[in-house]
Amino acid sequence: MRWKPSEAQWALLWIGVVTCFRLWFAPHLDLVGDEAHYWECGRSLDWNHYGKGPGAALVIRIFTLILGEHVWAVRLPAVLLSAGTGWLIFLLGRTFYSDRVGLAAVVAASVMPLFAIGSILMTIDPLSVFFWGVAALSFWSAVLSEKKRHWILTGLWVGLGFQCKYTNAAELVSFALFLILTPGRRKFLISGRMLLLLFAFALLALPIVIWNALYGWVTALHVFEGGDLDRGFHPDWGKFAGFWLLQAVVVSPLLFLFMLAGSLRPIVGKFGREGSTYLLSLFWPLFGGYAWISLNKTANGNWTAPALLAGLILGSAWAMHNIQSGARKWKWVVVSGLVIGLVETALLHDFLPLHFKNNPLDRAKGWKDLAGEAEKVRRQVGADFVIADEYQTASLLSFYLPDQPRAFTPDWPQVMTQYSLWPSYREKFPAGSTGLYVAEQPNALPPILRDFDQVRVVATYRRSTWGQPTGPTFHFYECRGLKSGQPTSWRDRLEYTRQQKKP
Repeated sequence: MRWKPSEAQWALLWIGVVTCFRLWFAPHLDLVGDEAHYWECGRSLDWNHYGKGPGAALVIRIFTLILGEHVWAVRLPAVLLSAGTGWLIFLLGRTFYSDRVGLAAVVAASVMPLFAIGSILMTIDPLSVFFWGVAALSFWSAVLSEKKRHWILTGLWVGLGFQCKYTNAAELVSFALFLILTPGRRKFLISGRMLLLLFAFALLALPIVIWNALYGWVTALHVFEGGDLDRGFHPDWGKFAGFWLLQAVVVSPLLFLFMLAGSLRPIVGKFGREGSTYLLSLFWPLFGGYAWISLNKTANGNWTAPALLAGLILGSAWAMHNIQSGARKWKWVVVSGLVIGLVETALLHDFLPLHFKNNPLDRAKGWKDLAGEAEKVRRQVGADFVIADEYQTASLLSFYLPDQPRAFTPDWPQVMTQYSLWPSYREKFPAGSTGLYVAEQPNALPPILRDFDQVRVVATYRRSTWGQPTGPTFHFYECRGLKSGQPTSWRDRLEYTRQQKKP
C-alpha cells in the first residue's frame, strides 16, 4: 500500500526544511544592534532593562554560556523558536478549521518577509510571538475544559511573553473581549479561574514592576514616549496610510489582503461563530490598537507580529474556502500571493541579482569589519576603553572587538538608554585615561568634549555591505586626558531626568 503523507506530516516536513535553511543562513550575517544589545544585557542580567524585559537577554545568555560567544549561538534560539511557532500556527489552523488550513498557514508564514526576518534575528519578537501562540491555544483549552491548570498555565504563558515584550500583556485584553462577546462564556470574565490566570501572570510581571519602581518608572516613561503620547495626540493621516502600506509590505500584498478579507468576513469553522470570535479577538485589538497609534507616530513593521498569527489562520481559511468553492481563479490568486511573498523574502536574503534601499537585513552587514578597524585605531592611540555614539553601536563593538570589552556611550546627564543605568567610563577609569570614540557625526557630542582634554578625529571608515561601501561613514576620535571630578552615577542621571520631566 502506497504511503500518503498527511497534512500534519507535510507541515512538519516543511517546517524542518525551512528550519535547516535558517540554521545555515543565520551565521552568514553580522548581528544587528538589537541582538548585540540583548547579548550585552545578558552579561549584566537584571530583573528588567531599560525599555525591555529580561527575556531575550536571559535566553541569549543561556545559549552563549553553553555554546560560546558566537553569532550562530546568539541566533540559534530565534531559529528554534520560529520552528515552534510554525507548529503552533498549524495547531491553530487544525483546532479551528482543518489540517489543510493549518498547512496553508504554515506555508504562508514561511514566505512572509516579517516572519522570515524574525525567524533569523534573535530579538524580542521571536519570543513574543511564540508565547502569544502558546497562550492562545492554552486559553482556548481553558475555556473548553474549564480545568484550573489550563487557566494557570495561560497566565504563565502570557507572563513569560510579557518578560520578553510588554505587548504580550495585550493578549489579556483579547481574552477579556472574547468572553464579553460570547454570551455562554461571560461567566468566566469575573470568576475564580480568571483570578488564577491573572495571579499567575502577576507573579511573572511583578519583578518588572518592582524594578521600575526602584528605577523611577523609567520603562513606563519610555513606553509612553514610544508612542509620542507625551506630546499629545495629533492625527496624521499620512502616517496612518503608511501603517497600512507597511503592513502590506511586511506581510506581502496579496497575503495581507487575504488576511484582511478573513478578518472582515471570517469563515465559520469547527466551533462556529464562537471560534471566529476568538480568532478575531486575538487579531483586531492589537492590530487596531497599533493602527490607532500610527495616527500619531510612524509605525514599525513588527508592531503587529503577534496578532498576525490569528490573521494567518483567518486569511488561510478564507483562501481555502474560495479555492474549495470551485473557482479556478482563486487557486491562481493564492499561488500568486505565495510567489510574491517568496520573491520578497528572496530579495531580503540577497538571493536574487537585485538590491533595494532600506533592506532591513543590511543592518546585519559590515559590523565585524567596523570593529576590526576600531581595534586597529584603538591600538594606535593606546585607548583604555571604547565609546560609541549610539547604544546599538556600542553593543556591536563590545561583541566584535577581540577581547569583547564593555563599550560605553557618551555620559549624558539624563537617562537615555540602558547604558545610562550602567557605570560610565567616568566611574570605571581614572583621570588621565584615553578613550576611542566611534561615531557617525563629524563633530563630537557635548559629553565627549566635556569629559576629555583633547578630542580629535584620527581616522574614518565607511561601513560596507558585503564588500560594497554603502553604509554610513564612521569617525574615530582620539580622546585624551579623561578629566577628574566626581563621577555621575545612575541615580544622578535618574534624578536629572525626573527634574527635566517636571512641568
